[in-house]
Order: sequence, then C-alpha cells, then structure tokens
Amino acid sequence: MRSVSARIVAATATAASVGLVGLVGLVGVTLALARPAGAAASSTTTTASTTTTTTPSLSTLSPQAAYAAALKAAGRQSVHFESELSQGGVTIEVSGDSGANSGAQTITVTRGNLREHVKAMVVGQTGYISANATALRYVVGLTSAQSSKYANKWLSFPTSNAGLAELVAGLENAQVANELQMTGPFSYGPTTTVHGQRVRAVRGYVTSETGSKVRVVLYLPVTGTPTPVQEVTNPGAPKGSSTIHGTVTLTDWGQQISQTAPSHAVSLLKLSPPSTSGATSTTAG
Repeated sequence: MRSVSARIVAATATAASVGLVGLVGLVGVTLALARPAGAAASSTTTTASTTTTTTPSLSTLSPQAAYAAALKAAGRQSVHFESELSQGGVTIEVSGDSGANSGAQTITVTRGNLREHVKAMVVGQTGYISANATALRYVVGLTSAQSSKYANKWLSFPTSNAGLAELVAGLENAQVANELQMTGPFSYGPTTTVHGQRVRAVRGYVTSETGSKVRVVLYLPVTGTPTPVQEVTNPGAPKGSSTIHGTVTLTDWGQQISQTAPSHAVSLLKLSPPSTSGATSTTAG
C-alpha cells in the first residue's frame, strides 16, 4: 500500500546507491493529493423494526462516485496488504496488516544480489522499527556506531513525534482510506478479473512531489461492497524500467488483527541523534 514509509524506502534505496526520489515521492505518505469531493452514500431504508442498508451498484455510479464509495467502504476496517513497487532495477516488496490500534509491515528492498529488510510496527501510541545498520543510519539518523550497535533490534518511539510517526504511517485502520487517495479526472476502465474476482477499473491520478501527474487504477468489485481489491500505479510500465510501477493488493477486509509490542525495545528518545531526514529532532529524556 502507499503505507510504505517514505523514509524507510528512501533509506534502503540510498543503501542500494540508487536515485529513487521519484519512487519515494509516489509511495510515501507525503503525496500531495486532493481529497475527492462528494462521497457516494449508501441508501438506507428504515421500517418500524428493521434498518436495511443497500450498497449502490457500480453501474449506477459515476467513476468519481464509485471511488468515493470505495473510500467509504474501506472506512475504518482492518486489511491485509501486499505491494510491489519497482523502478530502475530496484524492487520494493511490502507485506503488512492494519488494525484498529496496531499494525505492522515488513519491507524488502532488492537490487541485484543486495537485499535489505526493515520491520515497522505500531501498538497504541508507540511505534517500533527494526532494521539493518544502513537503514538506521539513514532512516532514523543514528550515528554509525549506534546503527551498528542497534542493528536488527527493536527501537521504540512515541507516535506523538510527527517526524518519527511517519515510519509507521498507514498501519492503523483510520489511516487506510487516506492511503488510497487519488484525484481526477476519473474514468472507468474495462471490467476484468483480479485474483479470481470480477472487478471494474476506476482510473485517476496521484501527484508526485515534483508536481507531475501519475496514472493510478483502482479495481473495485463489480457486485457487493466496493472495498478496493487492487491499486496499480503507472499501469503498463515495464518492470525494471526507469518508470515507476507499483501494485498493491488488498485482502481480508475486516480481519481481526492485534499486534503485540516487542518485549524488549530501546527508546529512540534516549539515543542521539534520533532524528529522520526532514523530521523533528528529538533529544534524550
């Protein structure tokens, strides 16, 4: 999902010595997106004893209304996500789950024989990260000595720290719909099948940090509740090319997920300097 942390991706890409500024701008949580206007509400019929909610059919909705209905359907539900993004010979794979008050994801970056692994988790008001030394150096801003010492160990931080909180953005249910934001003009694409499910394509755009528009296709079920099935960034872009291409598959909507905080974690606030690029620096305390 776009819940892939921009800072984690940036750091692991830096470790691979690849310029992925465009990729980071697209998959991070700092996309300059405009929230679509007008959500499509479900129709509700009320009798003296029962309340029946009817989900609108995509065939009766405009593309923009269908997209808005998808955001509403996603609501605050838990979801499992699997994503793969590629650009310039670098592949970033993410697997994770969002939850009501917790969530977790594992990120793997591959370039040739080089593979980097980063884990991120949020439980309540605390975020956690476990990564190799290079990622700690460039994501969190630790010194080289600290990065080596705490490599692959759990580090904790309060999500009230705006800069560090970006490391776990998108892992709670309330944030999922924001990760699916795109802008118009909207249009319908063809009906197709994704993982055995008949879906209709809704086309839109995201805006990169450079201001350019990038095509995005969101696939919604033809029938039933329009919870998103898959999102594709730059459809048709060949893997391995200089053009970004990303696919996010969303399954198990409404699953019951609860993460358990690591039993032993070192506070980032007690390390110096526990800051991230562009993030608010913190001090020991």
